[in-house]
Amino acid sequence: MSFLICENSTDYLDSIARLRLMDDDFMRIVFKDEDVIRQFLEIILDREVDIIECHAQYDINNILGRSISIDVLVRDGDNYINIEVQRDTKGAHPKRARFHGSLIDANTSFPNEQWDKLPNVIIIFITETDVLGYGLPIYHSHCRIDENNQMFEEGREIIYVNASIQEDTALGRLMHDMFCTDSKDMHYEFLRKRVSYYKENEGGKREMCEIWEEIRRKGLDEGKILGRQQGVIEERINSIKKLMRKNGYTLEEALDFLDIPKEERSTYIGIFTS
Repeated sequence: MSFLICENSTDYLDSIARLRLMDDDFMRIVFKDEDVIRQFLEIILDREVDIIECHAQYDINNILGRSISIDVLVRDGDNYINIEVQRDTKGAHPKRARFHGSLIDANTSFPNEQWDKLPNVIIIFITETDVLGYGLPIYHSHCRIDENNQMFEEGREIIYVNASIQEDTALGRLMHDMFCTDSKDMHYEFLRKRVSYYKENEGGKREMCEIWEEIRRKGLDEGKILGRQQGVIEERINSIKKLMRKNGYTLEEALDFLDIPKEERSTYIGIFTS
């Protein structure tokens, strides 16, 4: 039985057919299944994983700076594991991995918690190309003491998986599956089953279309908000220019006259001093 949930269904279905797990929006949807995440992690980590909790698309707010929306966050025993798909080389910078780890630390610790009880953090970046450039399929990074090359046990590990290497190994076959648009081409049954559901099953395609429609609506709403914000900024810029040109105000005096909040002033200072 066919269905039509909105006027854009045909376009959505065409887009769904082209999706791969290397597309983070699709990966987040498929990884809502806890068993899929568990088997996926066991291949990368080469050990058993006992999931206590898991979240696909987990938002971490930072009131003092940049917030993040991470693809997958898993609690495994004493570990928090963050899985990120990074197609853009710039998005896979090692300092981004450090930043993810710091915000996970800040949001998973508790007041008065003993320092040695802080959970370990594992950041996994799955990259479309060999970002680190050493030609390896996987990279494990830990802190070490320079003078004796011993491990510095601060509880953080960063793993880069180079998805461009698709050798006939457990990891290589997994990375091959990350690029498949057709579930029939996948090696692993646990991935093939979930991808097939969203791409070929009527109920799965309906669910995907609904998600696509929600993303579209959210994008439109955010666009309207940004448009209104941009309109306010442009109006203020024009007012500042008039006050400075006609009334001889300094920039600071114009900002005071217009009652522009202090936390917003850097925007205008940057515009007028650049």
